[in-house]
Amino acid sequence: MKLNEIELQSFIMTELNTYDLSGLSIEKEVSLKEIRDELIEELEDLNSDDTKKVRLEHFKVKGATKDDYSEKVIHIDSHKRVIYGIRNLGGNPKIPYIQLRPNFKISSKEESLAIYELIKREFEVFNPLYLSFHSSKRIDADFYGSLHMVAKSESIIDKEKWPLESSLEFESITDDSYYDWYKKGYEEFNSDIPELKSKVTVNSLSSMEDSLEQGLLKYVLLNGERIGLIAGEESNLLGHSGIYFHEMFISKEWKGRGIAKAIQRKFIHDFCTHLQYVWGTIDSNNLPSYKTAYSNGRRAIRYECFINL
Repeated sequence: MKLNEIELQSFIMTELNTYDLSGLSIEKEVSLKEIRDELIEELEDLNSDDTKKVRLEHFKVKGATKDDYSEKVIHIDSHKRVIYGIRNLGGNPKIPYIQLRPNFKISSKEESLAIYELIKREFEVFNPLYLSFHSSKRIDADFYGSLHMVAKSESIIDKEKWPLESSLEFESITDDSYYDWYKKGYEEFNSDIPELKSKVTVNSLSSMEDSLEQGLLKYVLLNGERIGLIAGEESNLLGHSGIYFHEMFISKEWKGRGIAKAIQRKFIHDFCTHLQYVWGTIDSNNLPSYKTAYSNGRRAIRYECFINL
């Protein structure tokens, strides 16, 4: 797949417009460069033979070839283009969907389904269940996946302390010994709320490595008792310094007491004063995590929209 410079620029600008950046003081040129670099890197990776072979061997879809995993571009008219490719929700082989990345705004189900009609024969081997694309606001989607939840770090740090913050402490995690305890806690959570099992999942050990290496993987202590775990990672938001939250896990007996928002605010206060933004992606079905983020001033600036096929 090759894009000329004009086409590439149109995709980059449209990608930026899938974020609602009002009130965030984001520098446009910085963000456009970040999006450009990430887009080029992602397309090169997804279209490399090595990546396509890995995906083919991992998902084991009967009748599929490695080239079925390529990212492609379709010319809808003289100006409109769409980059598209197969994905799997949560990495689940049983939940395939098609991701659409247009160089124009998709505002409705009907628009996305019209695009699907032009490419659906290419995906018959996968039998996809959904279409997906991003929007800066809620539209008439069938459901939403992840939400980008963002706030300026200074606005969270300046908030009044929540109750119990003075009783909280963080203990640095220095090796992988935490993982069995953390995984067991998730197994209990998924057993209690099975409907979220496929959407609110335990992080892999490897996905937490950067947090561990950066010293931002911590046990949470309340009056000296270990009650949870929090994992952050210094990660840019559109080219601006930020802390990305990988995880905040609280033991079963401490859930529902409003302590999560205190943990998050104190963590930001203690470790993130040098960073501009606090951000993370939260599954739209994970209401406790959404409420925690919202309580600390984070708001949804980007929606992952899904359309049923």
